[in-house]
Order: sequence, then structure tokens, then C-alpha cells
Amino acid sequence: MWEQLEKYRNQFLQYEIKDVMKPSSINCLQNTEWRTFMKERDLCKCFPQRCPPSSTYFEDRAQLAYGNLALPKLLKEMDSGVHLTHWRAIVSLSDFLLNPLNSQRAILEMDIIRKVKNAFMRMRLKFHASHYNEVVTYLKIFNILSRNLNGAERIANCKCLRIEFYKILKRKESVKEDLASEILYNLTSKPKVLGIVLGDPENFESVAGIFKQDPCRPFYPVPLWQHLCNMLEVAPEQGIELGFFELLHSRIVNRLPKFWDMASKGFALLLRCAEGQRRFDQVDGIQMIYELFSAKDNEQVDNYENVVLILLNGLHSKRSLWRSREFTVLPCHLGRRMSSDSANPRLQLYCLRTLRELGVMPCTKRYIIANWLQAIRQLVCLDAEAECARDSLLHWLCRDIAESS
Repeated sequence: MWEQLEKYRNQFLQYEIKDVMKPSSINCLQNTEWRTFMKERDLCKCFPQRCPPSSTYFEDRAQLAYGNLALPKLLKEMDSGVHLTHWRAIVSLSDFLLNPLNSQRAILEMDIIRKVKNAFMRMRLKFHASHYNEVVTYLKIFNILSRNLNGAERIANCKCLRIEFYKILKRKESVKEDLASEILYNLTSKPKVLGIVLGDPENFESVAGIFKQDPCRPFYPVPLWQHLCNMLEVAPEQGIELGFFELLHSRIVNRLPKFWDMASKGFALLLRCAEGQRRFDQVDGIQMIYELFSAKDNEQVDNYENVVLILLNGLHSKRSLWRSREFTVLPCHLGRRMSSDSANPRLQLYCLRTLRELGVMPCTKRYIIANWLQAIRQLVCLDAEAECARDSLLHWLCRDIAESS
């Protein structure tokens, strides 16, 4: 009876070697092979099999009072000499301030920037020992408060905080680096606070020192790039003096990772001054842009928005405009990017404006009319600004046809 039951397992093997071995012997060998295989597979695992740790969410948070009493209670516990009480207070505070009304009240009525700044500087200057992850939590609080205009203004007026944020970025401290760069971006994204930041030339020099520390570094935090672009948009001459033109140009020419994204945007912003235009002519920027457009499939960029912006800003120079006549297919590249990308209205806008700038040269204008006039008419614009640019370009091109006929 038992041998009959053994036949129901491994039926293929049972059928192939039924005259050589008993069904029970076949199943026994199969079990042995299976155990050997599983043992070898388990040896390849790089982590021990254990239960996940329990969550400390509630252990790391203080008990909140009702209504308007919650914020004074947290600020009082933040001054406690008991490390656990202090830790729970600042973790709860980082959650409580996510409400904009609470953060506004804490900034204007409770002077929270000064209190958190003092606690943060004591940790950074090693006056107090760190028992938990307090510095990261302080940075989270500053990040939340910097989204508020009043909070950003008060943080920007604290020079010691700005110095520490730049030190964190220069030392590449993990986790803290992302938070510090996001705080700086929040500061410079507000025009009023941007004036305060640019009022101190040491801030721009600190940013230049971070980027020059390792020119070949493949990646920087995205908020740090945005912080740099906000500064270059207002003060491109100062950025050129600090060497950003050569730095960003080398990143584009050497095709560092994602050179077409923020590095190209910063380079395009540098061309908004006379010195930037002069240096753009010296490095033959039109040739560089043409090589980016005509790159091989494995070297093509993912987004041409900032590449087209470089061309648009560079064409303000008469020398670059005359140089563009030698690259007849530039309007073709712009037309293809403009028609193929159906999700980026700014790319459409930049392409239309660049075609208008290229059309200043009569030979290029005739080429656009002959090859791209119908495509521009049939272009489906993604926003009102691009539609206005298309209508203006069409009016200008069609007026030339009417006058010539």
C-alpha cells in the first residue's frame, strides 16, 4: 500500500526509471537533492533571518496638550535637561509645525527661530553631546520654518546658521546634506530673502567652494543646484567672477551625469550678461550646442529644455548669431524637439523663441519659411504663453512672405 502511495509523487521520474528503482527510493533521492539545493541557496543570503524591530514612533514623541497649549508645552519641554524629554519635544515639534498656522504662530509669537538656533549651535559647536539624532531633527524644523516668508527672513539674517549649512554641504554629511541644501533653496526662492543672502558675498563664495571642491563629482543634491540657479539668475556677473562659467562649461563638454539638466540651466543663466556672452563666443558655444543636438543615440540627453535655453540666451550675441548661419540644420533640430515633446510647454516656448532669434538672419529665415512654416501652423501648444509665441512667430514669417510677394 505504501509503495502505491509513493508512485503518486514525481510521476515523470517514476515513469522513466520504474524498472530500475522502487518508488520510495526515487522519492528519497529527490528529497535529498532538494535539501542540498536549499542549503546552498540559504548560504547565499547576505542578511540573517530575524524579526523586524518594533516601531519607536510613539516612544519618540511627547504627549500633546489640547488647543493653543500644545506649542508652549513643547517649547518648555525642549528646554528640559532630561535628554529623552528634550528629544521627544523636538520630534513632536517637527510634526506639529507642519501646519502653516502653527509655524506662523511659533515664528511671530514664540520666537522659535532663536530657541532652535541656540540648541542647534550648541550641538554643532560640541557644547552639548548628542544622545539621539538631534541635529537632523533641528534641520527638519528649520526646513519647515524656511517655507514661511517670515521664518526664511529670520533664518537668513542669522549668519551663524548660514555658515553651518554651508559647512554641512562642504563636508558631505549624509542626510544632513539634503536637508541643508533644501533649506538654502527655500531661502533663495523668495525674492526678498534672496536679496539678504546675496547681500553677504561670503554666501556666493561658499557655494563656489562647494562646487570647486570636486569638479568631477557626478551628482549634487537637486536643491543645491536650484539654490545656485536662483543666485545666478540675479547676479550672473558675480558667478562668472567666481569661476562658474568654466566649471559648468567643463561639465557639459565632458558629459558628466545629467549635464543637460541643472548644469545646463546654470550655464544658460550666465549668458544673461555681457561677460557671459563674450566668453560664450570664445568657447564657440554654437558648435557645442550643435554637437549636443547631433549626438549619437547612446549620448542623447533626456530633456532638451535647458539645452535650448543655452542657445536662446547665447544668440543675443551678434557673433553667435552670425556663427549660427553655418549650422543650417539647427532649425530642424528645434522643430523636431518642439513637435515631439508633448508634455513640456517650456520646451515649446524656448524652441519658438529660438526660431525667432535664428530667423533674424535672412538665409535662416527663408529656410524656416520653406521647411517649417506648415509645421508651426499645425503645432498644438501646451499653454497660453507658447501659443502667443507661436502666433507672433507666424505673423512675423507670413508678413515676410506678403512683403516679398
